[in-house]
Amino acid sequence: MAITYTVAEYTAEDRTVEVTFENSEGLIHKRTINIPHNEDGTIDEDYFQEILEGQLRGVENKLRVGAVTFTEPEPTPEPLTPPEPVGIATT
Repeated sequence: MAITYTVAEYTAEDRTVEVTFENSEGLIHKRTINIPHNEDGTIDEDYFQEILEGQLRGVENKLRVGAVTFTEPEPTPEPLTPPEPVGIATT
């Protein structure tokens, strides 16, 4: 079963980021991953990619032994629409 992942948006100031793993059936598993930084405060992109790939391998292994579960994604809420204007009655 193929598993892919998506990393939420993050900035150089962030220390963690949410990663969503998705299997071929469209089910998901979410994890919060630490973002590694260099001494100058920039993100260590090479090491971050290593971490992400290691997390993917870990999720795959845990799935094989039944130590992790995938769930239905939460439905995206529909945007709120303003109520229809109500006429003003006069007497």
